[in-house]
Amino acid sequence: MDNTSVVEALKAHRGEPAQTGDPVPFPNGLYQPSGRLKEQMLKTITPTGEIREHRMAEIDFADIKIFADELDIALQLQNPLVQSLFAKNAVGLANLIRVVNTESASGFKGTNGSGRQLDALLLRAEQFGDPDLTTVGAPAFQLPRTSWIRAIAGALSLQFIIASDLLGVNVHDPLAMGTTEGLAILGFANPAAAPCVDALQITYLAQAYNVQNLDFELANPFIGDAICELKQPLFVYPREQARIDARYYKVGLDELRPIGLWVKMAQNLRLLASS
Repeated sequence: MDNTSVVEALKAHRGEPAQTGDPVPFPNGLYQPSGRLKEQMLKTITPTGEIREHRMAEIDFADIKIFADELDIALQLQNPLVQSLFAKNAVGLANLIRVVNTESASGFKGTNGSGRQLDALLLRAEQFGDPDLTTVGAPAFQLPRTSWIRAIAGALSLQFIIASDLLGVNVHDPLAMGTTEGLAILGFANPAAAPCVDALQITYLAQAYNVQNLDFELANPFIGDAICELKQPLFVYPREQARIDARYYKVGLDELRPIGLWVKMAQNLRLLASS
């Protein structure tokens, strides 16, 4: 099995000199007790080949260390396959934090953060809008999902990750990030007794990616957990938007859920029902 530790993955990272003036990368990669990471530019490529640049602000190494230490603790009792997803994408997650910190400008302090300081949360249903909302004009408190469990009436394509709006079933807007938040989706789990979904499609910045199949009926049969990794992780940076649509192929109760992380300012993590 691959490395399951975010800390070890960041220690092993070898890239550009980690700090202004350094002739070579630090021996422990991005996991350092002191010093600062210099400002850098992060390039991403969209499905049409467009190259986008995101500024990664300077940040204390200690902040990256806090992130890695806390994430490893949060994942300690999780499935090793989930742990390996986060470890594999540890550098990408650290880069996401640095991009968000460009606007929040107060570093990453995790659980002990306050104000504009950043923290990161594993994903849960109530953080997302309900794609099956049908009551136009419903009060805002009815918008979030209450569960990942979804009743599927037959073979059809439905929206899955969407904005919290009142536009109606299957016509919701993409999920948009604010100026001081970012989202990472690395893969999907489906603990349903008989999964009903077998494919998904990501639309990022109004550009559609190729369909990706989700072979939950074949995934990890000897371990007992149906987990599928995205061929390319989805990172939604500040002021960007994305939507995920799912293909359901039979009647039943499905429990598709994303595996990932949401980076937000501490001041926006004080509402227990929706943070």
